[in-house]
Amino acid sequence: MSATSPASPALLLPTPVRPAPAGPSGVPVGWKIRLEDPFNRYYRYPLARLLVRVLVKTKVTPNQVTLVQPFLAAIAGWCVTFDDARHLALGALLFEIRSILDCADGTLARAKNMMSPAGHAIDAMADWIGVIFLYAGIVQHFRLHPAPSGPWSPYISTTGILCVVLFHAALRSFASDYYKLKYTSIFEQGRDETVASLRRKVLALGARPSLFARIDVFIGEVGHLFFERERFDLARSRGAIDEAQVQQLLREEGSPKARLIGGLWALSNGDAFLSLVVISLLLNQLWLGQLLFATVGVAWIYGVLLINALFLRGASKRARLARA
Repeated sequence: MSATSPASPALLLPTPVRPAPAGPSGVPVGWKIRLEDPFNRYYRYPLARLLVRVLVKTKVTPNQVTLVQPFLAAIAGWCVTFDDARHLALGALLFEIRSILDCADGTLARAKNMMSPAGHAIDAMADWIGVIFLYAGIVQHFRLHPAPSGPWSPYISTTGILCVVLFHAALRSFASDYYKLKYTSIFEQGRDETVASLRRKVLALGARPSLFARIDVFIGEVGHLFFERERFDLARSRGAIDEAQVQQLLREEGSPKARLIGGLWALSNGDAFLSLVVISLLLNQLWLGQLLFATVGVAWIYGVLLINALFLRGASKRARLARA
């Protein structure tokens, strides 16, 4: 629940944020890695670490690694327009290389100490462009090679199903990014940074902000609107988690419920969705994958959001009981 009283000047000032912890190789650790797609955690980051050992000795920048990713996604999308297993597997391989590079750019930025305020926005925009290219290929695939009909056919078209899939993917991405920031800041910094982080980004825009800074703020404002159920206001918006709730969550960090929440978000983020798309391509089951995303996938992400809400509400109740 958000308060509506005017913010004090201290609340409007940027507050320092400790960066997410990283291991000696620059790979994130702690809750940030716990909330990652298992393919990222156990497979892509180790490969990215090996790649970064080479790139750190070169003049290649993290942004260059990021900007090559949409080109790989575009070629992958073109491969997906074909209907034979070989082209679909090639598309999956190219998109998988893109995903490994997506892990490598942040790792390289930390290894070269080149973290930038615009880095997250550039990375997010490259990810969205990559998904658009891949799904443009998938849409074209089903235009050239119509999907088989089924019980759903009288009610929704193939394009309609793909739109539901993309809505489900966007919800995964926004929700996981929002709650990743919430949980990593609570468990690693001892405070909920979801609103404070967005406030700092808005204050940093200045008179002539860059496109990437605007995109980063837009993403944050969309997340705030959806999950806090209000338009973000620099002076009035507050986080939904107070100090007592934060302390209660910190006491429960190692509990089965907290581990369950971490595991659910690891399987429910945008990267996990893309991993499943790649698997469906490798298995030559592209249409079956889309049907599952549009049905089981939608039910899954709403279920995760419900479990998450119950977890936070339960922590709030336990915090009130502890104060009583």
